Amino acid sequence: MIRPIKKKIVQLLNKGNERTVLTKKNIFASFGIKILTIFMTMMLMPLTIGYVNEERNGIWFTMTNMVMWIAIFDFGLGSGLKNKYAEAKAKGDMLLAKKYVSSTYAIIGLLWLIVFAVFSLINPFLDWSAIFPKVSPEYLQELYETTWIVVFSFGTLFVVKLLSNIVIADQRPAIASLIDMFGQLLTLIGVFLLAKLTPASLPKLGFVAGFSPVIVFLIASVYLFSTRYKEVRPSFRFVDFKLGKVLLNLGLKFFVLTIAAFVVSTTLSYLITYIVNPAETTKYNVSFKLFSILMNVLAIVIIPYWSAFTDAHTLKDYKWMQESVKNLRKFFGYFLILQLIILALSPVLYYFWINIWLKDEVLDISFWMSLVVCLYVCSMVWLDLNIYPINGTGKIKLQLYSALFEMVCFIPLAVYLGNRIGVIGIIMAPVIIYIPRMIWAPIQLNKLVKGNAEGIWNK
Repeated sequence: MIRPIKKKIVQLLNKGNERTVLTKKNIFASFGIKILTIFMTMMLMPLTIGYVNEERNGIWFTMTNMVMWIAIFDFGLGSGLKNKYAEAKAKGDMLLAKKYVSSTYAIIGLLWLIVFAVFSLINPFLDWSAIFPKVSPEYLQELYETTWIVVFSFGTLFVVKLLSNIVIADQRPAIASLIDMFGQLLTLIGVFLLAKLTPASLPKLGFVAGFSPVIVFLIASVYLFSTRYKEVRPSFRFVDFKLGKVLLNLGLKFFVLTIAAFVVSTTLSYLITYIVNPAETTKYNVSFKLFSILMNVLAIVIIPYWSAFTDAHTLKDYKWMQESVKNLRKFFGYFLILQLIILALSPVLYYFWINIWLKDEVLDISFWMSLVVCLYVCSMVWLDLNIYPINGTGKIKLQLYSALFEMVCFIPLAVYLGNRIGVIGIIMAPVIIYIPRMIWAPIQLNKLVKGNAEGIWNK
């Protein structure tokens, strides 16, 4: 019984051209890894809330989202590396790929040192009670101590995580997923030990959660650059700062897109904390984790298509791109059905996932919060399904205009709706501003995969 099933799976995975086979194998391998990662993430949530309490957890979530702004200081070089590496590999020029890798590590490493030096100078003068006015006074000292740990650990992760761009550009995202899984596992073990052995502490949580993935990525980098990616291992000898300009030509466009995404994703939790309170941020985070489970699973399917479309677009393989778009949109239909089921079952899922494990507190998450978070996640998935393939082609000028519109409109709209209708209004703000891009993105993608994109559609 098992052998025939195994045979059919092998036949299915090996059916199609080389690009399709590699994509399917990585999707298949990533599913098991992603399921384990999601399971560990779900376990980590009640464990963290139980360790530091609801308010501290809200502070932690908000702080880590704010610190993620460090990632914008690569000026899009990471995304530029992804496309340029894939192009060099498609043309068989691995020497150029090595130069791109070495130069990107060198430039981003220098940028990170500058950013941390500036932060070290200004942090002692920051008034955290004004930045987090709704935080209880007894937690302010812990918050201040945690900022140093979180900024340094996340900044270091920002550099070592360039490895993910390389393996994704190599159309092997399963490797990146595996590294993330081990990082999550080490974090889970660390927080579990903290909860059992030490009193509640934000700095301790920050140290464990911040440095666990750094350690895993460092180990993975040493191993992979000594084996599979030995040919492109970063070296000072191959650093060419002139290539920084080449990377920036494309990277700066991704830089604007990254800022637009960060304005929404990282300030959303801060606005909830600032306008409402940290406890509501925890509720939002729990709801988002629940509804993003399927988004994370679907990401396994979506992520390989970025570099696969770079390869296909370079070789003008329009037939493959058209078939791929059809398949992606089928997946979105299944995703919507499953999201509606999760929405209907959300009260029960919250109880068995979170509240049954909490001793002193109960999270009361309203149906309306669940509904708007569900809409928010669905809008992001629809965009990813269309935007990732477009990004692979490098035709992203239209996205730049949308990104500027979203950056200008999001915060004023979120503040207005937040003051009028509370946390529900804040979460609805990104759904509203994403509407134009949700309309034009599939139109542009259709034109690109048919090879008839002209004007702004082909820039």
